Amino acid sequence: MNSYLKFWGTRGSCSVSGAEYVRFGGNTCTLEMRYEGMALIFDAGTGIRALGEELLDQKIKHIHLFLSHAHWDHLIGLPFFSPIYQPEVHITVWSPPNIGRSYKELISDLLAPEFFPVRLEQVKANLSFKTLHQNTPLTLGNVTLNVHHTNHPGLTYCFKVQTPEKTFSYITDNEMLQGYHGPFNQVPTNIAESCQSMIQFLKNCDLIIHEAQYTEEEYRHKVGWGHSSVLNAAYLIEQTKTPIWFVTHHDPSHTDADLVALEIEIQHLFHQHHIPCRAQWISDGFLWPID
Repeated sequence: MNSYLKFWGTRGSCSVSGAEYVRFGGNTCTLEMRYEGMALIFDAGTGIRALGEELLDQKIKHIHLFLSHAHWDHLIGLPFFSPIYQPEVHITVWSPPNIGRSYKELISDLLAPEFFPVRLEQVKANLSFKTLHQNTPLTLGNVTLNVHHTNHPGLTYCFKVQTPEKTFSYITDNEMLQGYHGPFNQVPTNIAESCQSMIQFLKNCDLIIHEAQYTEEEYRHKVGWGHSSVLNAAYLIEQTKTPIWFVTHHDPSHTDADLVALEIEIQHLFHQHHIPCRAQWISDGFLWPID
């Protein structure tokens, strides 16, 4: 298989370990995309460490790393990403625009002597830092990538990626219908209007990868934290008419049993309301073919 998506980390907020997390895994978010010989990576959570070892084994020399934002769980794996220590490797780091400090400065802070034994200036790979802008598509070969801001503290991007075969979107941190606690099919117009821009952005996808970090009860206590309840995320999926929904960025407190229960709940909900969407909670290591 030459073109695929592979999930190297599907946990949100904080990595976890233990017997109750074996099925879905405990690494924070990292998604790999391979297409026509290109290696594209979305986020640098703890899952990027193992991915780096595989890229070295395969002698991959050119890498595009897309960062949705700079929160710890999406950046903490970068110091352990082996390709950054190889002088023959070229890595382009794509990120949202600067807010206060550049992403190069933020990564330099991550590698400060108080936190890590290697400085950014000691990294041997050829690193270049570039900025992504909304309404400005990026083209890499036959891949076109667009971004849209999400509802999350700080400027955070989601990604829409198009190839001649498939279109998918990757959204790990987004609070849909902020403050809403009612049925997913009875959303008031004024609340629904607040997310129409993102709904339009995400239409016509073969696959949407979107978080559903909180249960309905949990969300009542975490409004404004930047993450969706399961039902509010389901509203987005129903509105975009996507045929496949992969759920990632699982809450660190949710065990394997919790995640299975949430998946069954949403599958039942979609069946009950005749929504033709395959909903699946994704585990570390899951692979989805593009071609």
